[in-house]
Amino acid sequence: MASKASNLALRLLSAAIISPPLLWVLFRGPRWGWLIIVAVVATLASRELYRMVIPNALSWRLAGNGLTLAWIAALIFAPSIPTLISAQVVITTVIMVLTVFRPVPVESAHIRVGWLLAGPLYIGGGMAAAALLQVLDHGPSWLLLSMMLAWFSDTGAYFVGKRFGKRPLLPSVSPSKTIEGSLGGLGGSVLGAYVAAFTYLPVLPLDRALLLGLVVGAIGQCGDLFESLIKRATGVKDSGSVLPGHGGMLDRIDAFLFTTIATWLYVVWLH
Repeated sequence: MASKASNLALRLLSAAIISPPLLWVLFRGPRWGWLIIVAVVATLASRELYRMVIPNALSWRLAGNGLTLAWIAALIFAPSIPTLISAQVVITTVIMVLTVFRPVPVESAHIRVGWLLAGPLYIGGGMAAAALLQVLDHGPSWLLLSMMLAWFSDTGAYFVGKRFGKRPLLPSVSPSKTIEGSLGGLGGSVLGAYVAAFTYLPVLPLDRALLLGLVVGAIGQCGDLFESLIKRATGVKDSGSVLPGHGGMLDRIDAFLFTTIATWLYVVWLH
């Protein structure tokens, strides 16, 4: 119990230190400042992902990191759909060529190919959405909402699950997560959406806030479960230790990678 309390205190302290400069860059800083944060976070998360899924091949991990950053750059800066498709073809071709000329060990080639394709989509897609969302109307506020939907859900799930959790949610994926905790997480994301609507994001109608809290909150939980599945499959407890009390960078943004894409889709297509 003391260990859990100490871990929670570390999480709150690190969040209190990181949040002010992060929010300043998001709302007041130059565009390039936010792009640097996106690149750094993506690099750290990608590094952790490839250390888990391809642990014994440094060159492959470096290739995965580079391809992830390349895909993010393509999604952000491609001036047209043909350019974006061309970037996708080039990245896919590079992966196939790397695999053919570095086939050993052959029995795990399919794993390397799969993650070299999936890693840029998984991490690159979410972090590119974080860059693209910022430049839309009220972009920083929408981006803050996507963070709150992820992190309020995480907080609600933690406290409700700790107090009332009895029925396992998906024990084969994450034995500690419960149905009660998941419902608490949805309540937390709805609360986060309402806080946004009543304070810094008045353009968000209250009925849409409820919808976003439930739907995007649930999508964020799927992101959390997806990373839990990766860690369980690879026998890893935390993706890394870059943030005190939070584990690795990927542990911290696993839900955000999904909520930011969902929020971007909402703003572009439905708002």
